Amino acid sequence: MAKAKKKVTAKKEVVSKIEKVKELFKKIVSWVDSKGFSALLSLGLGVGLWIFGYKICAGIAFGVFLTRNWDLFRGWIKK
Repeated sequence: MAKAKKKVTAKKEVVSKIEKVKELFKKIVSWVDSKGFSALLSLGLGVGLWIFGYKICAGIAFGVFLTRNWDLFRGWIKK
């Protein structure tokens, strides 16, 4: 009986820690998206791909950059 109780308690602790990690991850992702780092990352990735000759993939990265910046600009204007 004592072993089963310890397993349940340990499982609850693990689930609690996983939930905290998920919540922290969501906060970090929302902060990164709100600051526009995803746009800057896609711009850097696009330039790197263009330099190495992957022009189609670079075009996709530039598209993400432009879309993300447009979203940030539109949100800034609506405030």
